Amino acid sequence: MNNNAMNTADIDIDNLIKNMLSPECISNPYPVYKQLRTQPPVNGLLDYPPGTVPGVDTPYPAWVVTRYEDVDYVLRNPEIFSSEDPMQANSSAPSLMLVNHDKPRHTSLRNLAKMAFTPKRIHDDIVDRLRIDVNEIVDRSLNAEMDFMVEVAGVIPALVMTYLMGLPKEDYKLLVRWANAFMVSSDFTPEERQACNEELFHYFVANVEKRYQDIAAGIEVSDDLMTAFINAEYEGDVLTKQEVILFCITLVVAGAETTTYFIGNLLGVMLEDDSWFDKLKTDRKIIRPFMEECLRRDGPPQRLFRLVLQDCEISGQKIKAGDWVAFFMAAANHDESVFPDPEKFIIGRKNVSKHVTFGRGIHHCLGAPLARVEAEIMLNVILDKCDGIKGSITNSRRQSGGLLAYGFATLPLELVGKTA
Repeated sequence: MNNNAMNTADIDIDNLIKNMLSPECISNPYPVYKQLRTQPPVNGLLDYPPGTVPGVDTPYPAWVVTRYEDVDYVLRNPEIFSSEDPMQANSSAPSLMLVNHDKPRHTSLRNLAKMAFTPKRIHDDIVDRLRIDVNEIVDRSLNAEMDFMVEVAGVIPALVMTYLMGLPKEDYKLLVRWANAFMVSSDFTPEERQACNEELFHYFVANVEKRYQDIAAGIEVSDDLMTAFINAEYEGDVLTKQEVILFCITLVVAGAETTTYFIGNLLGVMLEDDSWFDKLKTDRKIIRPFMEECLRRDGPPQRLFRLVLQDCEISGQKIKAGDWVAFFMAAANHDESVFPDPEKFIIGRKNVSKHVTFGRGIHHCLGAPLARVEAEIMLNVILDKCDGIKGSITNSRRQSGGLLAYGFATLPLELVGKTA
């Protein structure tokens, strides 16, 4: 018997599934996940993949998968659970590269992406520039109450996207808005979401087209990811211009918003328990374990969808080919049978690396190392420049616009500058 099994006769599952899209559940979904883990997968969730537009697109009823072993099963069997997203494909949104592809094309695309995603390009070439910018961001934020999500967390990841793709630095504000709209986790009207999707697409059509023209004209271009995608070749395979455009869009929507929430969640933990600031400042070696436990307990990505390609069973529940499955990585990360006391923030969990925040297998997030670097630099700069953090977690508010991401909408705090 599954370790989560219990007498659940008094749980109104249909109502529980319906209420998953309520602002209250979106801002704190973990109690609902706990109840759902007592059940095999339940059908009926009507939620939206990235890029789709609530009020315009029609969601498919999905099976809700929440237990760790079941989420792991979905992640490890891409031949059963397809990443091709018919709902997104029929929407106004650009399709996402890798995220919405299956083998064999996924293998080719991932190999080409690896040719572009070199450690030098996504780490060495941006670290010094990022450290300078983070220092400037923190300097101008010291000793005054601010919304950390607006002034710091919402700036850093979008700036990194401009470095990576050779875009004008000032365009980071556009990228923030477009990513928020695309990821269905902020309050936008349907018209605003559709307009943002179109603006995002046309922006990269124009920028990629210009880069192709410059390369063809022999004009020297920067050695960034956009150029790397254009020039990438693996065993004779290359990316089409359309695929280059969609790779750039994928990076922005997948990297800018989730990393923003990750950075905010790190500071949220420090407001919950102010002893963490001194512990981290004294021993920088625990920064990485601190980040990993935050990714497990408070990881921003909540769930993904899969299309079932063949009849199967999940925890005894028969699932038919053609069905739609929503699997919740965040619920798996709180499974008591894998992570004891999952609501507690515990540094040094021996199995913390088993968290599935960044996926697993062929769909493990290529941008995960970049997100960790951004967060680590930010934490070190704050610890270097500050004597503490003032604020109360009770004054914060989690985003409640969509169930795709867990993070703060507002996080008021004060970074207390060093006095000596």
